Amino acid sequence: MRSPPDLRRSPTSDIQGRRVPWVVAFLARRLAWAVITLAIYLTAVFFFVQWWVPIDFSSQFALGGGQADAAARFGLDRPLPERYAEYMGGLLTGDLGQSFSGPPVSEMIADAAPVTILVFAVGAVIAYVVGELLGRVAAWRRGTALGSVVSVLGVVSATVFPPFLVFLLVRYLRQPMVSLRRFLGLPTDSLVIWRDSPFEPSEVLGLVALSLLAAVVAGLLVRAYAHRHRLRWLAFAAFPANLAAAVGALFAAGVGAEAIDLLYRVDYTTSIGSGSPVLVLLGVVLLSFGQVLFMMRVGIEDESDEYYVLSARAKGLTEREVRDVHVARNALIPTLAASFLALPTLLAGMVIVEFELEVDGLSSVFFDAVEVQDIPVMMGVLVVLGLLGIGLRLATDLTIAHLDPRQRRAAV
Repeated sequence: MRSPPDLRRSPTSDIQGRRVPWVVAFLARRLAWAVITLAIYLTAVFFFVQWWVPIDFSSQFALGGGQADAAARFGLDRPLPERYAEYMGGLLTGDLGQSFSGPPVSEMIADAAPVTILVFAVGAVIAYVVGELLGRVAAWRRGTALGSVVSVLGVVSATVFPPFLVFLLVRYLRQPMVSLRRFLGLPTDSLVIWRDSPFEPSEVLGLVALSLLAAVVAGLLVRAYAHRHRLRWLAFAAFPANLAAAVGALFAAGVGAEAIDLLYRVDYTTSIGSGSPVLVLLGVVLLSFGQVLFMMRVGIEDESDEYYVLSARAKGLTEREVRDVHVARNALIPTLAASFLALPTLLAGMVIVEFELEVDGLSSVFFDAVEVQDIPVMMGVLVVLGLLGIGLRLATDLTIAHLDPRQRRAAV
């Protein structure tokens, strides 16, 4: 009789006579899926926007000559299949087209993308970590006062009305932000900081977004390592240490003051509240962690009745070791899979909060484009958001495959 495969060993795949690691085969399959999905998504976006958006050049873009001349100038008088082929060919070279108002779409998105990446990617990771941690507490302390309080926080997070949350953030965090700014020795007026700065705001904001994103990803990796090797102190210090390192790197690069100013707002006004990426990031986290909390709690409650939990307790393991090393690790897999389904809700909350707080991110660019019926800009924003979603899906699938050896066997 054939013996079952040993799932503890890292599988390999035989490709053209050579053995390759499982991660290579897994990524190859997932990337093929991502390319097909992206092509279908882009096709749907193109034809939907082309058919759905009514264009009136007479008031927005036509400089004379009438509607027909304006349509000819922007190439909209050609057959739709021809325009589709040209657009898809341009995407292969990174060309998102040109806005009806003049500038290239790629430049408009490049100016707005750092804010959205900072808010969406960093906010999603932080919301997941907070929700996962509180989900463990809610499941393991069910029936206690602490578990009830955590569950109530999750309900509030999952049901709060985004504009009301924006009001609370601006109402109660405006003055503390001013006080913190003064404590750090920064002037209230942004012009004092930027008057002699050799950097452009877009450059600094992009650097801030990449630094914070790298910090949270590194924090996730260090935290996973700490949980695997039962290093409790390292798990708690993973995120604070990496965020502190990111802040230190910004100051070492000579953009510390500019970075802090941009985290308060992205323009030169002196009002704190509107235009603050920090408030948008906080708003996205508060809107999103509740769903992860409940998914993690349900996963842990289901796993807690398994026989391996009784075996672990019989071996003398502490309740914390049973929860963090055994139960939580198995509960992470369905939680990660379900978290991807919550990404549209996270994205919708981000767009609303970003728009309400007047942060010039992709949502502002998209809403402005809808208002003036600028089709290339609308499609460009949707393309970028689609790429963000597929990128997060690939990261989620790779993490699940790392946690579940069965996924590695399926990959080969």
